[in-house]
Amino acid sequence: MKLELPPTVLAEMRRRINARFGTWLLQDAGPAEGAEFLEDDASAGGWPVRVLLGSFTERDVLEKMDAVTQWVREWHRAQAELPPGVAVVWENRQWARLGEQKIPTHLVVENPAALAAWVNQGAEWSRACARRDMFFRRFANLRRSSICRRHLDVFVVWTDHDVDRLQALLGWFEANPNSDLYLRQLPVPDIDTKWIEPRKAVVRDFLAAAKGQSLTMSSQDFHELCGLRRPPAKLRLRILCPKLRASVAGLCDIEAPVEEVARMALPVRSILIVENLETGLALPDFEGTIAFMRLGHAVSELAQIPWLGPDHLHGAVEPERLPRLIYWGDLDTHGLAILSRARGIFSRLQSVLMTEATLLEGKSLWVTELKPHRAEALRHLTPLEMDVYAGLRTNRWGTNLRLEQERLSWPTCLSVLREALLGDSEPCGHTMGGL
Repeated sequence: MKLELPPTVLAEMRRRINARFGTWLLQDAGPAEGAEFLEDDASAGGWPVRVLLGSFTERDVLEKMDAVTQWVREWHRAQAELPPGVAVVWENRQWARLGEQKIPTHLVVENPAALAAWVNQGAEWSRACARRDMFFRRFANLRRSSICRRHLDVFVVWTDHDVDRLQALLGWFEANPNSDLYLRQLPVPDIDTKWIEPRKAVVRDFLAAAKGQSLTMSSQDFHELCGLRRPPAKLRLRILCPKLRASVAGLCDIEAPVEEVARMALPVRSILIVENLETGLALPDFEGTIAFMRLGHAVSELAQIPWLGPDHLHGAVEPERLPRLIYWGDLDTHGLAILSRARGIFSRLQSVLMTEATLLEGKSLWVTELKPHRAEALRHLTPLEMDVYAGLRTNRWGTNLRLEQERLSWPTCLSVLREALLGDSEPCGHTMGGL
């Protein structure tokens, strides 16, 4: 025997509307050809929704008469408090020993508005519907998207003032699709960067939907989608050579847009690329050397600097004047992926402290790499580097291992770097040598 009491059913319906609010909000707006939200809604069951209140036999009733009687009484009381659109269905049952009995069999909910009213979310539903209709009238393509599901807070939680701001901003982007302005320059009343910055994902997705694009494309660049000028990418570098520093008014630690760094054209002998900022800041002076720091996967930006001699600019620098390029990153899958990306730009790039021997010598310093790189192979690694990458990915030495460069012995690292930058030996085979 199964008897569903009013509080239990109410809790289940509250859970259901919380889970399906955004989907029902779109469905309630009416169908739109090609709409993303028209999926099989098994959990909703369509409208009206019918909830079975009990399942039992005459024998069950006879054995648990008190419980069934109490159940019937509770539904009698509950139905008096149900809002319009929610009703208890009573049916007559004819039993051999109990005769004819009238029992509640189902609860019927006509539509989401009625359900929202029953679970004390009527105001939220009404507000969401009003905002939905306002957006759909202004931006017809939104009806074909899953925007209500993805950004339900806009329809339910946002203030009216913020909703008005969003609509005004979307309207301006629609009228000015290629303004090439910086975000700070937008001439939209009551809109500033402080308002937009924490809401970039919302603005991006709403604008993509308004343009008729699927929200599966929402990973595209915010500035590109909005037709805005992207802030210039910046590079952080340190000039480790006193003579080179003298040529730029004594500056050592510089952060500047890529385009400006590209115009520096410094007569460097060696370039050191280090993955971590703290490592770069701790580097001592090296004659004729510049260190780029904290690039990560943005190491690709170095391709825009002609005086570094990237492969695609053959002839920009005389071969004998090309600076030596050294990379030192974390010994993990992402560090090796960055190395591969950098060597795809500079085929002459060499690595230090990125070997199996270094990894194994630093066993006591291993930590966990939470999200290893997903690529099975990295085309620009040397065979030895690729073997280390494959070993890390297949957990040859342990599960998701990584050896961070800042954990290594600093004096020993400096010795290796000094030999790689100023010596004549091949740096790719360097290990810690007694870590």
